[in-house]
Amino acid sequence: MDARPMVSFRVEDQIELREFLADDAESVLAAVSGSYDHLRAFMHWMTPDYSLGSAREFIAQTQKDRAERRGLGLGIFRGRTLIGSIGFVSFDWSAMKTEIGYWISQDEQGKGIISSACRTLIDFAINELKMNRIEIRCSAENVRSAAIPKRLGFQREGVLRQAEYRNGRLHDFEIYGLLASEWRGLIENSKL
Repeated sequence: MDARPMVSFRVEDQIELREFLADDAESVLAAVSGSYDHLRAFMHWMTPDYSLGSAREFIAQTQKDRAERRGLGLGIFRGRTLIGSIGFVSFDWSAMKTEIGYWISQDEQGKGIISSACRTLIDFAINELKMNRIEIRCSAENVRSAAIPKRLGFQREGVLRQAEYRNGRLHDFEIYGLLASEWRGLIENSKL
């Protein structure tokens, strides 16, 4: 078992990011099931047969990834209620880069939660983990998701054509990148 302390961040008064616990499986299932139509268009893991077992496997994988320093999955909680997930999908320690992935329940969209959570993780990645590059990738059709990196000063670096299979068909995926030096410049110039 990983003996390191649990990673958690207070983002807003009622919003906390924290690692998933085994006891969170029912909350994961409820949040995912409640947002099925919203998530299925862009999340490859959102299938009609998503179950409590699927939620348990997801949590176990996040714990394994953290222990092996391959990724860091966090729940987005409003009080005790899970409303989404965010985290570092992968770490490349030799190139000092990471990728942030996220989703939020449909009724929590448009409240700035994902933008605030991303700011928190970007600061953590650059200042604590010493990452030099952060990426966000999303379907070219997911306009709301693509608005996040644009708002946070990421550069759109390209499109991977028909790169990911989602909801029964291939999607183009946009890649956004942010360098540590760019983030520091945005912070210093108070552009965030």
